[in-house]
Amino acid sequence: MFLVDPKGRLVGGCNGKMAVGQDFTGEGGLHGLLEEWRRDMLARGLSPRTINGYLADVGAFARYYRESTGQELDPRAVLPDDVALYRQHLLAVRRERPATVGRRLAALRSLYRFLCARDPSLRSPLERLRAPAPERGSPRALEGAALRRFLRVAHSCGNPLWRAMAVLLAYTGLRAQELCSLEVGDVRLSARKGELLVRGKGGRERTVPLPAEARRVLGDYLRWRGEQPFRQLLVGRRGPLTPVGAWRIVRELGRRAGIPGLYPHMLRHTYANRLLREAGADLVMVAELLGHRSLATTARYTRPRREEMEEAVERL
Repeated sequence: MFLVDPKGRLVGGCNGKMAVGQDFTGEGGLHGLLEEWRRDMLARGLSPRTINGYLADVGAFARYYRESTGQELDPRAVLPDDVALYRQHLLAVRRERPATVGRRLAALRSLYRFLCARDPSLRSPLERLRAPAPERGSPRALEGAALRRFLRVAHSCGNPLWRAMAVLLAYTGLRAQELCSLEVGDVRLSARKGELLVRGKGGRERTVPLPAEARRVLGDYLRWRGEQPFRQLLVGRRGPLTPVGAWRIVRELGRRAGIPGLYPHMLRHTYANRLLREAGADLVMVAELLGHRSLATTARYTRPRREEMEEAVERL
């Protein structure tokens, strides 16, 4: 697997320059290619987490290519049929969700855009390949009763860090990476209002207001936190909170609340649903709060959920 460390460096990579007609067969050649692609993504402002995801997805395709052809991956040798069969393999054999398959194919498209920009003679084998149709309906979110159980468990867990993390996720809709990247200086709190300065995807910044409950819990946490040698806002006994740590805490709080399989992004979906369905916010406002570039992404939350469609049919 190809990984990027917190400073954006490719673990195990080498520093090669890509040339027209370069042979990428063999582990060294592929590592050299991925190292240069990594530097390009870093220069374009992608986060180490995003870069890691792209590298992991390309690594998964490299393993599939080796198993299906008996050869090491050479981007020049990949045919449109190879990626079409890979798409089918992910959907039919591995039974991955369309969104996951789309993400894996997006990583390959990004790699080939990088290659084709540097070598006009190269054609992307994904040019005519369509991403799988997305699943219909709103993204999975918590109902009101489940959210209240989750917050009750968070409030009673006895850990100020866990409580603050859970409340911030539920009341701001931040991504796990955004939450863990918050610094103390990004918090602005007063008696009657508060806000967070959030650094989102691609280095874009946005301001997210804090409702009263989030201000209260965050104020309690800051008093408990005290002086720390870290700039990060959320710090535990082992140091700053990481996205992996946030996932584990949310999963454990969800287990205690009787919500198995809960993960941070589901709380983001819940926040968006509440804004649209309970607070009456419009799509433009929700897109701004969530840091979405496209309103089409935000519009997913306006689709009826399966439970709502079933209830409507039962009323006939």
